[in-house]
Amino acid sequence: MKLSRILIAFVLGLVCLLGIGFVLGGVLIPAEKSFTQETEIDASAETVWKVLTEREKYTEWQDKLSAVKIIDENRWVEIVKDVGPIDFYFVRKEKPKTLEIKYATPSGVDGQWLGEIKPVSYGRTVITTTDKSIVKSWIAKIFMSMFFDIEEFAKDWNQKLKARAESLEKGSSKGKENQ
Repeated sequence: MKLSRILIAFVLGLVCLLGIGFVLGGVLIPAEKSFTQETEIDASAETVWKVLTEREKYTEWQDKLSAVKIIDENRWVEIVKDVGPIDFYFVRKEKPKTLEIKYATPSGVDGQWLGEIKPVSYGRTVITTTDKSIVKSWIAKIFMSMFFDIEEFAKDWNQKLKARAESLEKGSSKGKENQ
């Protein structure tokens, strides 16, 4: 009888400690995370702009998307595999230099993506991207910090952007050579 009380007290103490740790984690983890990266792309600024603004073709180069639903010229919804819908809208479009996008998820994560496109030589572009996410819920902060790395996500996304733009650029230059 005494052993079972000790065991119950131990389990309750452990559950309380885990609960306190969970709450402290939610309070202490920053709500906002940001990551900036420069990516060199062997394509013109116009080609990079085209890839970024042709939302209906995102599923061709972003394998985590199952669908894109265009709402209007500035708003769309991306259906992300294993995540669900994310609402996006263009905040600023300065062709072909600057593109700013904001997004919101049903789980309380808002974010912003800023792309600054600079031609550095003929057919070569550098894009500087800044990805920022703001998590509204302390529970979501814990899960986001455990399961989502914005830096890795941004690097992967930028590499896919680079591959897509470079493949389009090569395809268009081959077409010009054959004319």
